[in-house]
Amino acid sequence: MATAQRSLDFYHGIHSTALLQGLQELRSENLLVDVTLCVSGQEIPCHRNVLAACSGYFRAMFCNGHLESKEHKVTIQEASVGLVQLLVDYAYTSKVTITEDNAVELMEGASFFQVPPVSDACTKFLSDSLSVKNCLKMVNFGGRLNPNLETKALTYAMKEFASVSKIPEFLDMTKEQLLKLISSDDLNAPEETVYMAVLKWINHDTRKRKKEMRELMELVRFPFMDRMYFMEKVEMDKVIRKCCPDIVSEARKYQAFPGEVQSPRTRPRRASGLREAVVVIGGTERFAMGEKPSVESNSIVMTHSSAPSSASWVSMSRIKRTNDFWIGWCSFGHK
Repeated sequence: MATAQRSLDFYHGIHSTALLQGLQELRSENLLVDVTLCVSGQEIPCHRNVLAACSGYFRAMFCNGHLESKEHKVTIQEASVGLVQLLVDYAYTSKVTITEDNAVELMEGASFFQVPPVSDACTKFLSDSLSVKNCLKMVNFGGRLNPNLETKALTYAMKEFASVSKIPEFLDMTKEQLLKLISSDDLNAPEETVYMAVLKWINHDTRKRKKEMRELMELVRFPFMDRMYFMEKVEMDKVIRKCCPDIVSEARKYQAFPGEVQSPRTRPRRASGLREAVVVIGGTERFAMGEKPSVESNSIVMTHSSAPSSASWVSMSRIKRTNDFWIGWCSFGHK
């Protein structure tokens, strides 16, 4: 009877690290290198297999029969020598230093040369570095290269809209970018601020932007403006009255009769602290069998509320009454 042979599945945990170190040493000593990248007159010796394993760009260049796959020197014209050096160093060391000065260029380069880990790291770095001064630049940059960065930058701009609307870059936004901001329920700013920001954007280039006024003003939620401000700054503005008479009329009616006017502009933004809710009012305290509540009884009105998006109900304060048996309710001023 044959005896079972012993076996051992050996795994050297640091082999990949040691392999990279060995390749880096070979590169440093110019050993076994088989391609030289020529960038802005400078030469960077490399190994094709390392570049192809790390970069989708170089994999396509060296593995699909392109002319460069057989040449010893390859000219790179799409990037600076500093950027290419950073990415080559990353390929051999798995390390790269991202700074405020190089993050944008490095992200562009990582996207172009198809090095996702570096691109993702730059996205996180830039997202974590968002400020009032740079968020609109990141909106533009993300729009070209990284939707995730664009979304985070837009979210930041919405949160800090009052301050963002005062920086010079705000006036250079495209109409589409401004529409994204002011149409959002998450915009964190009083409607008076939104209105003035839109006017400022239009007046920055009135000849070209005046035609956009109607579309932009449709997204300002005039019903939630301070009543005196609305009367003095909006109703008295001849241009607004001529361009948006129905919007002005709607806001006026809403402020007088809130429950009778419904439109996208009468929905409060989430940042306002107001929430849509269904409120159920009714019920009385329990009485003994055969006993009926009288007009004078201290019966209790039960109130419950639920957000339309929620499947649960929340108990609100009970209302004690001692007079009228029938009770009517209405909302006034969102209260």
